Amino acid sequence: MRNHRRRSGGQRWDQHNSTRQAQILAAAVALIEENGPNVEVSIQQIAERAGLARSVVYRQFDNREDLDARVREYILDHYVAEVEALLVLDPAKTAEQMFHEVMRRVVSWAADHPHLYHFGQNGPVHGHSAGETSLTISRHRVAETLWQQFSSWTSMLAIDVEPYRPLVYGVTGLVEGIVTQYIGTPVAERPDQETIAHLLTTSAWHLFAGHAADRGYHFDRSANIAETMAKLFADAAAQQD
Repeated sequence: MRNHRRRSGGQRWDQHNSTRQAQILAAAVALIEENGPNVEVSIQQIAERAGLARSVVYRQFDNREDLDARVREYILDHYVAEVEALLVLDPAKTAEQMFHEVMRRVVSWAADHPHLYHFGQNGPVHGHSAGETSLTISRHRVAETLWQQFSSWTSMLAIDVEPYRPLVYGVTGLVEGIVTQYIGTPVAERPDQETIAHLLTTSAWHLFAGHAADRGYHFDRSANIAETMAKLFADAAAQQD
């Protein structure tokens, strides 16, 4: 599909192509949302939705498989960005509130975009091996972001949490499994989104609090993060005296 000849214009031409690719990918995503992941969307339909000639679409991608792989990448990047934006430490919130915001967003995104969710499971993602789906890639990326945040907090307290690193992958896997089951259930038979978000939040909290208790750390669910960190710092200082 793609014309590989290098044209003059350098950066301006690259930006032009990048803009056109974004138009094409957004158009493809919109058509998948409307038609479902199992309905073949033609290049002509994508071109018309993007407001471009079909030949332009052909020039931007190597073949149809490349286009589909880039669509999955596009979906993945937007989804992960929305989730990662919530993985920010806010001292005024409780840890449980932060868990809940993330879980609510994950559930609502999947429920609002079930066709995109399923499309991402059924094929390769650009830049990744053929055996990886957008769900497994997103699980890894979100888990790594969560781990970086968590380990940065605990490092300030000189608490060794490295043995618990696999748990962040376990939590994201748990979330993925429950959300996949949820959107696979007929709409009329589903519980409401808030019920699922609460279930996931409580599960994550109990896993976190349970392991912390085994290490001698007991957390108040109603305490905000600033209060919790202050107590941990005070306890650490007392142990050094």
